[in-house]
Amino acid sequence: MKLNSLIASVLSTLSFCVNPVFAQQSVEPPFPIKPIRLIVPVATGGLTDSLGRTLALKLEQRLGQPVVVENRGGAGGVVGTIAAAASPADGYTIIMTFLGPAAVRQALNSRATPYDTLRDFAPVSLVARFPLLLVVGSTLSAKTLSEFIALAKAKPGDVSYASAGVGSTGHLAMELFQRDTGIKGLHVPYKGEAPAMIDVMEGRVSALWMSLSVAYPQIKEGKLRALGIANKERHPGAPEIPTISEGGVNGFAFTGWYGMLVPAATPKPVVQILAKEFVAIVNDPSMSRQYETYGIEQAAYGSQQFDQLIKSEIDKWQRLGKDTGLAIE
Repeated sequence: MKLNSLIASVLSTLSFCVNPVFAQQSVEPPFPIKPIRLIVPVATGGLTDSLGRTLALKLEQRLGQPVVVENRGGAGGVVGTIAAAASPADGYTIIMTFLGPAAVRQALNSRATPYDTLRDFAPVSLVARFPLLLVVGSTLSAKTLSEFIALAKAKPGDVSYASAGVGSTGHLAMELFQRDTGIKGLHVPYKGEAPAMIDVMEGRVSALWMSLSVAYPQIKEGKLRALGIANKERHPGAPEIPTISEGGVNGFAFTGWYGMLVPAATPKPVVQILAKEFVAIVNDPSMSRQYETYGIEQAAYGSQQFDQLIKSEIDKWQRLGKDTGLAIE
């Protein structure tokens, strides 16, 4: 299904279940008094889903109300973001967003994106940062990053790359990597990191940018081969994996992030409550082991700083689009 048709279908469905009058009502204290829905805009499995479920459980424990995770995968996070934007602005719907749907789509294809992050959402909190890892299937002939680049240049039709969807973090990392290396592979988007990884392991797709935590067990078992990590330094959890710079693409680094948004008209006191809770959850020392397992960094700050991060990302990708012609269809 084409993206425009998919968007129209989702909006049509939502129009029957969202009361716009209710969405504009303010919420009186106390908060919360009923279950909260956390939209995770990818398929089940993979880092995004795992982190979302971990944070939902912690939020449930702190607030004393159920926090139900709802996976709304599709179009690189767009389908779930549409659902969140159309939800009542009462604090009971949160979306865990990331770079692609929150910032890059606004920068590179704002006319075709059916929401405006800065207009339609209120930022709550950043909850994580993480570097990405470039992996290939174990049967691919390229054993190193330089060999992969050489293969892509010599036989461009033989190299493809998977992602969790158009505009997803992995897709964006590959777009930057292709710009810096001069290669061009066939993009094969999926509805999440987990199904993309399976096809790379089985040799149906050549490569994938993905999170270290999900990739590492498959690397250790020989099902995936790591070509490099997009970090300035080697990761302490996988010191044997070279950086992309060490592999010959000097200075290449790419940091992804996750954060929480709510519909824009959500009362400020409710946004502040949620921001305080998420910052406390992420900064809790007991979460260090969990974040280390995921291969991500504990990084949390509240609404204003997260708002500035989103704005700065939109500005950065708009400049890149003007300089390179990059667009997200």
